[in-house]
Amino acid sequence: MFINLSNKFLRWFIAVVILGAAVCFALNMIMTALIHSKKEIKTPDIVGKSLYDALEELSSKGFGLKKEGEEINEGIPAGIILRQNPPAGMIVRVGKIIKITISQGGKIVYVPDLVGQTIRSADIALRYSTLVMGEVLKKFSIVMEKGVIISQDIAAGTKVDKDSVVNVVVSDGFPPEGMILMPDFINKNVEEAKIWASRYDIIVNIKSEEVLNVNPNTVIRQYPQPDDDVTDAKIINLSIASRDAVLE
Repeated sequence: MFINLSNKFLRWFIAVVILGAAVCFALNMIMTALIHSKKEIKTPDIVGKSLYDALEELSSKGFGLKKEGEEINEGIPAGIILRQNPPAGMIVRVGKIIKITISQGGKIVYVPDLVGQTIRSADIALRYSTLVMGEVLKKFSIVMEKGVIISQDIAAGTKVDKDSVVNVVVSDGFPPEGMILMPDFINKNVEEAKIWASRYDIIVNIKSEEVLNVNPNTVIRQYPQPDDDVTDAKIINLSIASRDAVLE
């Protein structure tokens, strides 16, 4: 009786082991198939780019990103990527994690371009540049959507000391009824500005300038600036490319 039970237990144990091995093998085959079914693409070159720009590019192409370390580098601004692994141009599968090393900069840092970013992404960019987000002002805008930075008080690319404060102006969305804001006419045909101005009985004062490689009648400068309140304005000033400009 004891021998019979022992044999039954042994057979049961062997069956469980075989079943477990079969399940593991099947799962392994499925995982292998899933991994190898992913599309293969080249790794993009993100060396020399800011963390914000790298995140944008990698996420759009299906890559992940992991910070591997930081290094002091007097010649490279803080927050700029020094190295990546795998390197640019390697063929990898979609979903691959790109490991990066970021510059901590030196004593002097460069102010990042915050215009067009949200407060959250701008704050991240400033922290990586060892700078501080200062006052956040709000302003109605027809140029930028609500919550997006319109301007910054220290221009992008300016050299400053670490821990410097950068103040920003953020779009508060479209203005209330009755308020007129100046559109952005730069690089647009002057006729577009004329049509807009005629709606509000605003006179357009035009000055022509000879500018190469710009199509004639293209606005190259304007006053007031985009998003300025022109509710009570009678005249706007535009500089346009001259018809006499010769395109190269």
